[in-house]
Amino acid sequence: MSKHPLIGLDAEGDAVHLTPRDGHVLAVAPPGMGTTELLRSLGAQALAAGQHLDILDVHHVGHDWARGLDRVTYVDDPDQLHRHLIGLAHQARGRAAKGHPGPSRLLLVENDGTTQVLLDHQADPRPNGVALDALTAVLAHGRLAGIQVVLACRELPGPLNGLARDLFSTRLLIEPNDRTWRIAGLTDRTRPPSTGFRPGLWHHLTRDGDHRLVQAARIAQDAAATLPRHTCDQQPPAVCRTKESQR
Repeated sequence: MSKHPLIGLDAEGDAVHLTPRDGHVLAVAPPGMGTTELLRSLGAQALAAGQHLDILDVHHVGHDWARGLDRVTYVDDPDQLHRHLIGLAHQARGRAAKGHPGPSRLLLVENDGTTQVLLDHQADPRPNGVALDALTAVLAHGRLAGIQVVLACRELPGPLNGLARDLFSTRLLIEPNDRTWRIAGLTDRTRPPSTGFRPGLWHHLTRDGDHRLVQAARIAQDAAATLPRHTCDQQPPAVCRTKESQR
């Protein structure tokens, strides 16, 4: 059994996992299409595998399951969010320069309102940039420092538009249409046919190829809170069939 978080199953029934080789992940979807479930599932599995977990969620969308758990930093205050990212950026730069990645950690950025805080917020009036500048530094240096970012959004913050191709090596799209293809920085690749919006049925795109997931890993709130108390070998996460995959 893989120690890496399961994203879901593709049309051939093969498991698709999130591995360090995948780099940072950009998930693009409108509200109600499964981004919170995606982040919860990945986060709970990462904790069960022994990773550290950071959750940025200023609008308290659906990650109360993680509050109080060991190896979790849950950030819901804009000032704290900016300062935490500055600290992670400093850590990432230092570890990347020394070639010592340190403990593996997964940083989840929830889309509902958090991306706007990243774009606008400063923790203090000194010229320290906005929170998005600190996140960009984490993205730029984090991979060599053992930090993997999953950013879920409906619209990518403007300053990242031209950088998405370089900063994210894996994309998860609910619908690969012209708009999401552009947001994800994939205009140099051939877009697969549109399939319509179906919650949780992600198109998984990496530098090595594409998959369409027909079963998404899904972990309920109560199960997510208890899963990290077990190892991956003791209690594998459930993969629940979506309505589409049951047809």
